[in-house]
Amino acid sequence: MKARDNPFRVERIEAIRYRPLATTFDTILARLAVLGYQAAIVGPEGSGKTTLLEDIQQALALRGIRTRRVFANDTAPLDGRRRRSILAELESDEVLLLDGADTVRRSAWMRFQRRLLKIAAGLVVTTHQPGCLPTLIECETEPALLQKIVADLLPSGAFSADILNRLYRRHHGNIRHCLRDLYDLAACDPVGDVGLGHLSVAERSSTSLLRR
Repeated sequence: MKARDNPFRVERIEAIRYRPLATTFDTILARLAVLGYQAAIVGPEGSGKTTLLEDIQQALALRGIRTRRVFANDTAPLDGRRRRSILAELESDEVLLLDGADTVRRSAWMRFQRRLLKIAAGLVVTTHQPGCLPTLIECETEPALLQKIVADLLPSGAFSADILNRLYRRHHGNIRHCLRDLYDLAACDPVGDVGLGHLSVAERSSTSLLRR
């Protein structure tokens, strides 16, 4: 299968937005306002934190609230130089959306947070563990969520629930990693049978993959 025909290609995955399990997006936004736009999106890797932060940015823009989004990880940490740059550039009417607050040491984070909140209109972060700010929502996943996402991407229902459940367990609930494996499984099918719902090749490939 060619990359452009793969139902799990990047542009299709990115079109899947955050799906709350036990609340609604409007409720999340209402809680964020109650918290004064100072909150943390908490959850494990692959649970939708970044997607939710992107959706919040769009929703705030529609409400006329200016935001500035910053991404940080191990290869692009929020070191002292970046923190000073953010503080110098941030406008008083902006809400900073920081994806990856975990990359900042606790002591440095507290200093940065205090200084930032004297300048900005708010601070919303993603983090793996609670504690740096009041929790807005704890992102979580479940096998049924993976099944719903796959059904949207591949309406034929070609991948069985058993395969998807094994993928979910293998990746400890990391939906992003599950979808990455599904891309590889779909790519294994040389005649494009995945798209037609006939998964003889992909089923054999998936069994092999899931036993690794």
